Amino acid sequence: MLSVIKAEIKKNFKSGVIVVWILGLMISYISVGIFKLPETYADLFYKYFGLAPIMGLIMFMMFSGSFILEYTSNMEGLIKATENGKKQLVISKFIASGISASIVNLSILYTIAFKAFSAFKFENLDMPLKELWYFGNSGSNITVIQMIFIMTLTIMIGSFFLAAIGLFLSSVSKNAIIPFLLGGGFMAYSYFLEGRGLAKPSIFNIPIFGMYSSLLVRYNFPLSSWLLFIIMSIIGTGILYELSKRNFLKEIQ
Repeated sequence: MLSVIKAEIKKNFKSGVIVVWILGLMISYISVGIFKLPETYADLFYKYFGLAPIMGLIMFMMFSGSFILEYTSNMEGLIKATENGKKQLVISKFIASGISASIVNLSILYTIAFKAFSAFKFENLDMPLKELWYFGNSGSNITVIQMIFIMTLTIMIGSFFLAAIGLFLSSVSKNAIIPFLLGGGFMAYSYFLEGRGLAKPSIFNIPIFGMYSSLLVRYNFPLSSWLLFIIMSIIGTGILYELSKRNFLKEIQ
């Protein structure tokens, strides 16, 4: 199965995706302003969520046509050979897409973090978030470097969940545009809520706010919001995997 996962990751990073990814990395690097240390570190977290549309664009470029390609390619004849082969392809797609999304999202986080931290020779990474304007009302004693580690974990969890959403939409559609638009809309909903100052805990925005977990700290969301994000991501990914597998197996019978 490892060879199938590798092949799926390679398919995810097609030339168009790589071009947009490189542009995203360039934009992320120049987006962070260098001010005084606290302002620069605050800008890091502020700009990262601001780049969510670019990350969403890259991710759903990868996911939206995943199963559609199998329905219309010669691969269909190969995967019909055995039931196990079909199931292996589905789980390989889920693993590969989660890894691919994590690579994209973390590379952008680490790019802007590197620019901000290197500007001050990686000093004061133990500064509490409550001293940064972006987290000014949170009263959080989590440090800057701890927040980066926490975001690394939540971004990976959220990336697998978003990959599951994208693959499920791809499994029920013969047109790649529909999964792309619906998946993008899912991310855009939470993005515009935050932009309008309407960031309140709900099952509709917790998946995105939890993934970009600095928002949970910024708005002082309760511990239950963190738990809800983890539970929704794990259970949701499992359910979407089963539904996608069922749709895929039914489609190629």
